[in-house]
Amino acid sequence: MLAPLFFCVRLAAGILLGAWALTGCQPADSKPAQLPPPPPGVIPVQMASYQGHAQLLRAGKPYFIKGAAGLQYFQAIREAGGNSVRLWSTDYADTLLDAAHQQNLSVLLGIWLAREREGFDYYDEAAVQRQKEYVRQQVLRYRHHPALLMWGLGNELDMEATNPKVYAAVNDMARMIHELDPYHPVTTTLSGQLNMIRNISAWCPDVDVLSVNAFGSLKTLPADLKKKGWDRPYIVTEYGGKGYWESQTTSWNAPLEQNSTQKANFLRERYEQAVLADSSRCLGSYAFYWGQKFEFTDSWFSLFTPTGEKTAVVDMIQELWSGRKPANAAPLVTGLRVGGKRDSENLILRPGIRCSARIAASDPEHDPLQAHWEVRPDTELGLAFEVRSTRPEEVPGAVANASGLQADLVAPAKPGRYRISVTVTDGHGSAATANMPFMVQP
Repeated sequence: MLAPLFFCVRLAAGILLGAWALTGCQPADSKPAQLPPPPPGVIPVQMASYQGHAQLLRAGKPYFIKGAAGLQYFQAIREAGGNSVRLWSTDYADTLLDAAHQQNLSVLLGIWLAREREGFDYYDEAAVQRQKEYVRQQVLRYRHHPALLMWGLGNELDMEATNPKVYAAVNDMARMIHELDPYHPVTTTLSGQLNMIRNISAWCPDVDVLSVNAFGSLKTLPADLKKKGWDRPYIVTEYGGKGYWESQTTSWNAPLEQNSTQKANFLRERYEQAVLADSSRCLGSYAFYWGQKFEFTDSWFSLFTPTGEKTAVVDMIQELWSGRKPANAAPLVTGLRVGGKRDSENLILRPGIRCSARIAASDPEHDPLQAHWEVRPDTELGLAFEVRSTRPEEVPGAVANASGLQADLVAPAKPGRYRISVTVTDGHGSAATANMPFMVQP
């Protein structure tokens, strides 16, 4: 109980407004504390409350985050009606902050912290102190950048964490950041499991606002937070389609990925029912992943193709952010069939067997569509993140007679897990994606 009492004293002294979000001792309506004039170029960001609604204030004006988490296509964020970017670390931050600022975007700048599941020992005081010094150097380097919105200390430190000293260290670093930079709040990000909320409440009075990564669980996130005792402000720092860890699977435990049309509809429902419906506590969100990355597949989280075409998820995000439909909409997918099986069914083939593959797709502008097919070995659930994030080599000769929206699949000679993927493009910068896992057995 000492931390909340200490924090109320801090607020009464007017040292820093932001921590009201974690202590509950701030009145229903609160104005930001008076800060000294900021250094040239710095845009101050503070927390406030008005008529029971939490607010983020940037340059003294309400600022609801319409953000994207990623390293690419910043101009497309602005054009879609977005206003912010989330970065997980300060790698290449000079270039990325400048690029965001050029597009009038703010940046939630992450500072990567070591995690217990990766072997870092938070009982090792010397190692913790070295990490704190690293954070100090990053804050001193970037604290005056005009694009800076807030600091993000670590990402999903709660995953497989058992040591309460993790969040004691986070709070120590947050306190230091406030001393070095009183103009930008501090957050830390939990996974959707929400197992460490009580630890943050108890150990982190100097963290200004909670952040959560939530995909399938976004729909129930407002209720889940309340069940965990959290009725204060938060940010959704990653959301999108259903994650591979929460998807349906085949009989051999291969996750079934939603096609791009399903992801767009899935995202819209959850954004409306969580982010918008809980706007009295939710300060905004960041769509994941704005760009292209391989994680389990090329398309699982990527909102763009490897060659830069946007998907229906980007179109949906633009509608949610701005109320505007895109000038050119992405193709729509209604189904993928391989060997007579739907993409939700088990497909088991003998080595070398040939079967047909067809994607049912249409284009809102009636543009002619082309399909690109690939077959790669499939990653198993439960393997290390480094394995899940490494793209396997394409299987040569596994796709034949590709024409229009169909092709032949030639089952690889080597038994094992595979996945056939298709990208449908309209020739005008938009695409649709779908895939289907299959097993090759003698």
